[in-house]
Amino acid sequence: MAEQRPYRILLVDDEKSFCDLISFALKKEGFEIECFYDPKEALLKIIEIKPDLVLLDISMPEISGLEFLVHLKKDLGSKCPNIIIITNLKYTDDGQEINDEFVRSLGLKGIIYKSSGLEEIIKKIKEISYS
Repeated sequence: MAEQRPYRILLVDDEKSFCDLISFALKKEGFEIECFYDPKEALLKIIEIKPDLVLLDISMPEISGLEFLVHLKKDLGSKCPNIIIITNLKYTDDGQEINDEFVRSLGLKGIIYKSSGLEEIIKKIKEISYS
């Protein structure tokens, strides 16, 4: 019987300290995680990494998280992994409220606010990962 590989997460966020913190906590929970501070690089590597889940910041230089989504869905189509938005923003640039209803309308699994405590962030990632 083949051994099951760890649940693989791709974190795309330009805040290195946040990536380091989340990465450390998720590795302790048994997840495999790769961090990318540059969304362009993440788009190039995502097919090779084959993540089960993408944690995606919205506010990043050059390519926003929402632009990243457009590229990802175009490139991967039905093979697109589950995606959770992870942000502190309350509104998009065009004034839409960033909430559960908004992210579900984009076909995403959920939203996590960075201002939540680390335990709450990890708990929500685990809930979505194992559902």
